[in-house]
Parts: sequence; C-alpha cells; structure tokens
Amino acid sequence: MHTELTKRRGRPPKANEIKPDAIIRAALKSFAAHGFEGASLRRIASTANVDVALISHRHGTKLELWKAVVDDIADKFVVQLSRPHEPFDPANQTSMQRLLFAVDQMIDFSAASPEISMFVIKEVAQQHERFLYVYERLIGPAQEVLLPIVEHAVADDFLKNVDPHLFFYNVSGAIALTVSLRSFVGQFGRNAFSSESFSSSMKSLWRVLLQQEI
Repeated sequence: MHTELTKRRGRPPKANEIKPDAIIRAALKSFAAHGFEGASLRRIASTANVDVALISHRHGTKLELWKAVVDDIADKFVVQLSRPHEPFDPANQTSMQRLLFAVDQMIDFSAASPEISMFVIKEVAQQHERFLYVYERLIGPAQEVLLPIVEHAVADDFLKNVDPHLFFYNVSGAIALTVSLRSFVGQFGRNAFSSESFSSSMKSLWRVLLQQEI
C-alpha cells in the first residue's frame, strides 16, 4: 500500500527554492474557486507543493495572504492598462481608438488569467468589508487610468449620453463575467467560448458595440 510519502518521490523543495509567486498563484486559484471562507492554507499549500508552515512564515494569516493576492493582481493590471499602444502616436489616434485599445487590454488581461475575474466577482458578490481593500488597491487605480480615456471619448462625441463611471463598471463587469463563464459555458459546445479565438471575438464584439451610437 502506497503512502502519501511514497507518492512524492524525492525531497520537498527547500523554502528558498520556492518562488514567491508560486504561493500567490496557488492562493489565487483557491480563493477564486472556493471564496475566502472556503479556501484553506492547507489546500493552498498542497496546490503550491509547499509546507503550510512556509505560507504562515511568509504571509502570516489567511487574510494577509489574500491581501497579497489582491496586491499582485492590482500591480499587474494597472501596469497592463498603463502600457501604451505600440507604436504610440497620440497625434494620429482618436480618443475612441485609445478607448478601444484600453478595452483590448482589459480583455487580454482577463482572458489570460480567468481566475482573477472569478476572484473579483466572488468578492463583489459577498459584499464583505474585504471588498474595500479590493476597491482601494485594484478598482480605484484602474478607474484613475481608464476614466480619463472614457471622458475624452465622451467629450469628442464618440460616446453620446454616457456616464463615464457607469461605462467603466458596465464594461469591466461584463468582461469579467464573460471570462469567468468561459470554461463552464464552453463545455456545452458554445464555439465562441471554447475557440482559441475567444479573446479576438470579444474584442470584435466590443468594437461593434462601442462604435454604435448610444
């Protein structure tokens, strides 16, 4: 009879051999699938293939690990949104083109890591005080980047009768929900969800929607 010890051949990796983001990735996956209350440090440690004591040593409590996950998402997302179009020539780009590029960036970021969308949606649905941290670290900074782009598109009359804040939450929420549903809906044979062109199809859809008169 094989024991758990015999299943894992070789010595477990040393603490200094574990990359910090391995724990963060495992934690994101667990929080996204089970929510904050359902996730456990032992489950996260098992997914990251580390001793649970290492997580406690590096991050302390589960809440502190959760905050580290939010911080990691926020840092990467804001960097993505702040990245200029290459080649970038403001003189030859309309405000609508800049807005469409920003939407493309949101889609690329969300589609590359669906767990992030699932993680944020769970926090929104639970309406726990933890969401204040999500807002301060992730949503607020994202708005600071995106709202001026939307406001310019409104001022230039590309978007008519649009409130920029409402636009931000509608677009970001729709993208996050669609991405989080991809694996579930795709199993029912919905080609758009299971296709490798999922991201490009979403971008095409938003181009059609945003370039219509609202």
